Amino acid sequence: MINAELVAENEGRIIIPTVYRTNYLMALKALSHNQQPQALIRTLDFAQRYTAKVDWSDKNFAQKILQATNAFAHPTEADMQGIRLVMPDDTLLADLKMGY
Repeated sequence: MINAELVAENEGRIIIPTVYRTNYLMALKALSHNQQPQALIRTLDFAQRYTAKVDWSDKNFAQKILQATNAFAHPTEADMQGIRLVMPDDTLLADLKMGY
């Protein structure tokens, strides 16, 4: 539903990568249990900026970006190992394109 509303307003879509799922759920909990919207706003802002950085025009290249930024890591295992979702920057994207 979020993406339908975003698209209707010409805004970028949001995906929540697997590794970011715990962050998202905790932010939802903060809103629903404590009426604290700030965490959800920050979480969705980061996820929207992350989603916008991924080149979705080529499935295989998008998958390389997702892998390089830890998007597929299991949230529980990632938390135990200190693995976080990494925002793709221009250097990372250029390096991935060179190897693609």
